[in-house]
Amino acid sequence: MNKSLLFVLVLFAILGGSAWWLTRRSDGIRVAEVDKLIAESARVGLETAASGTSLPSENARLASSDPRWSYPTKFRNIKPDVAYVGDSNCAQCHQELCTTFHQHPMGRSAIAAGSDGFESLEVDAMNPCQVGPYEMSVSIEDRTMVHTLGSKTVDGEAIGTIDFPTSIAIGSGTRGRSYLVYDADSVWQSPVSWFTTKKRWDVSPGFDLGTATQRPTTTECLYCHINQHEKIPDSINRYKLPLSPLQLSIGCERCHGPGELHSKERTEGKPLDASLGGIDTSIVNPKHLSDDLQLSICAQCHLSGKARVTRKDRLAHDFRPGMPLELFINAFLAHPEAKFKNKAVGHFDQMLQAKCRTASGGKLLCTTCHDPHASFEPQEALRRFLDDCKSCHQTQVCTEVQEAREKQQDNCIECHMPTNSNTNIAHTSLTDHRIMRRPSEPAASNDGPKDKSLLVPYFQNDVLSPEDQRRDLGIALIGFTEKMPMNLPIKRPTVEQARTMLKEALERAPDDIDAWIALSTAEIAIGNPDAALAAMQSAMRAAPKSEEVLAQVAYVAEIAGRLDLAIAALSDLVANNPGSPAYRIQKMVMQVANGDFYEAQAESQELIRTNPLQPTARLVLGMCLYGSGDKSAGRKEVDIAMNLASTQQQKLMIQTWFNRFVAFQAKNEQDGPEGSPER
Repeated sequence: MNKSLLFVLVLFAILGGSAWWLTRRSDGIRVAEVDKLIAESARVGLETAASGTSLPSENARLASSDPRWSYPTKFRNIKPDVAYVGDSNCAQCHQELCTTFHQHPMGRSAIAAGSDGFESLEVDAMNPCQVGPYEMSVSIEDRTMVHTLGSKTVDGEAIGTIDFPTSIAIGSGTRGRSYLVYDADSVWQSPVSWFTTKKRWDVSPGFDLGTATQRPTTTECLYCHINQHEKIPDSINRYKLPLSPLQLSIGCERCHGPGELHSKERTEGKPLDASLGGIDTSIVNPKHLSDDLQLSICAQCHLSGKARVTRKDRLAHDFRPGMPLELFINAFLAHPEAKFKNKAVGHFDQMLQAKCRTASGGKLLCTTCHDPHASFEPQEALRRFLDDCKSCHQTQVCTEVQEAREKQQDNCIECHMPTNSNTNIAHTSLTDHRIMRRPSEPAASNDGPKDKSLLVPYFQNDVLSPEDQRRDLGIALIGFTEKMPMNLPIKRPTVEQARTMLKEALERAPDDIDAWIALSTAEIAIGNPDAALAAMQSAMRAAPKSEEVLAQVAYVAEIAGRLDLAIAALSDLVANNPGSPAYRIQKMVMQVANGDFYEAQAESQELIRTNPLQPTARLVLGMCLYGSGDKSAGRKEVDIAMNLASTQQQKLMIQTWFNRFVAFQAKNEQDGPEGSPER
């Protein structure tokens, strides 16, 4: 094939495939695949160590490094050998609390899809709903909520449909719900969501149907919405099923810790230790914790920050209430001199800036205003919130003019905690938890502080060593800078700063997969694809089967011009996670760029068989058919791709690259058979 055409197609691969890669990697670098080793550490247990039995060297290292064994606390259920028992067990003694908790949004974080009749299926709820060239509809079939996505040509001819039989509804429904779909043991988010505030169906937040009709559901998402889950080692979105065997929604043990020991001792009537003041140490009661440890419980889900980094050799669900969250997850906030756009789950971040907290010496906690065990009707909730305000400001008289006060019905919250629609989730608004005296929308800016890091750790204490903090900050900065425009002046120096931190970390721990992935991303950002590839070769030596590592290898190899290596990595990814359309799309594009037309055609046809609405697959198939001589069929597939394009930019890109392909093909036909693909 003509080398110029190869160059064009590689460029198309980078442009056309980048949307998925950027989406996949936009949430920052994910936790390393160490589930198996951590599980082995947990099974070894403190009892084995106490018995004097020798431990295998690797298990001994992990057991000693797992802070759940060694953290100094009176509460005994932080140990990893204490099991979770579920809310049905708690309800045997705490029925009233369990009942009110499951009326609270946290207690309604997940439910079997379609089981409560919460969503409307009527036409006035935008069912069906038209989103660009796509029509979305929702139905209940055999007690299963099914989301259907379809499209037609401009002539009204049906292109095809995809059914998404949903299993779990995610979200309390206060603002909306999204839905999970099983494909064997892989879990995906449906492209259809319910928006309560609008009482309608619409495309799920962040979805571009022209690039992806489903999204892998990672452990970072499940952690704060599903009670428990266990990821299959070396995977991104594959889990042991059933996904959450005890219960779906977040339960009592998310804030109190595993309940097995407590249930056993209270059932047996074991007396409490009088030397501890009558405190029941078999389970964590947050009221007996320091303010910082209480906040760690809330922060595990509500502290979003600008980046969150899972600690090396840790998993998010290893965290136990009663312990510092930073032993498991390190969160980073914007430097005080930097201003960035608000994020959706920013209540906790905003509260940290509130003068009510800073001027009170940190006395303002989440539970100062929020009852985690119950929710209330709007008028009662407002009364309680206003009472909370007056508990500190009773002697202060509002200085606002009477007309303004009457307009807001003398409601402190309306003035000082206004709703803000400038978030990254469509159709929703959030209450501003900065509690400012004179609220005003700050000017968004990506200009960072001079000669300092853009991000600072939320946890600024001596729990983590300076070396550990720098490692985590390096990973956080890389994840954060990935979202920055390429031409932003602060981006390169920030990447170089992070690169130095990551190299230092890898000298200390060359098996740190997350650090290798972040370093490779840094090398790409500053224009060193060969160095990025070398970094991923080191990661491959440490974790050759990791889906996260293989995906990064494919991404880096593509940019480095190693299409053979990219295709090999993508072949492994397709084999390991066959339900992922993204891997097949990237693979077929690489195959066309590499001149492997037979393979690309087969790959595109296989994807279209299960997902007939994928425009890139249609374009690739059209190129392959056109190049093989079936020009009419090729043009028809490209026309379908154009129909499925969700934006004018995507439509223009499809048309441009096909036109260039046709032009190069015509030139090759004039030049003779040596310029044509071998058949």
